Amino acid sequence: MKNVRELLSSRTGPKAMSFDGNTGGPSTEDILTALAFVPDGLGRELLEALWWPESGQRRREQLRQAVIALVAPEFTRQMHTLADARTDYGIAKASMGWGGAQITDAQRRQLRRTEEALEGARAVTWPNNTMEQLGVLAGAVIAEMAGASECARCGGRKVVLDAAIAGVVRCADCGGSGFEPLSGRKRANAIGADCSAYSRFWRPVYEWMLYHFRESESRAASRLSRALSKAA
Repeated sequence: MKNVRELLSSRTGPKAMSFDGNTGGPSTEDILTALAFVPDGLGRELLEALWWPESGQRRREQLRQAVIALVAPEFTRQMHTLADARTDYGIAKASMGWGGAQITDAQRRQLRRTEEALEGARAVTWPNNTMEQLGVLAGAVIAEMAGASECARCGGRKVVLDAAIAGVVRCADCGGSGFEPLSGRKRANAIGADCSAYSRFWRPVYEWMLYHFRESESRAASRLSRALSKAA
């Protein structure tokens, strides 16, 4: 079957007529009926935003809610992990020589462990203002998805042959996404940040969102394809 993304785009927009006057393939009604079998959520909202822009414009609120539903739990989890690490470090520090007692080696080791854990949590925690910037980040990620080209090395297959193991490995150029990644500079410009700020603070958030957006949209496209196949 023709790529369902192209079908969705062509059948919900202007039709390209053949010489015999027949558009061919599933009708608009077939595709919209199949779309009803795609579960609500981020994947479906992205599928429509990317391939049926007219509907995407009408469903901006649903897309906003779906993005928040994806990102907010992860942001909250990170904040809780950081808070727990900070609390553990504070307790370990307060326990050093408690009540004038001699500081023990065990207390020193505990302080070092909790301090390292706190530093590790800080290193992987997204910026405090992530939720305030979520609209900008989501817009940039969706724009990258809309303009993405297949990876030149793997041709969108996500893997390449490796003669050393006589098999396939994940494509290093695209990180297994199948798409040519944008440069850090372009991504920084898209979210209104400089390159250093993007690399230091925003890259983990951006790449996490891009990965999950693509996975969600891909699952939705697969569901649409299966629904169309059953209806065929």
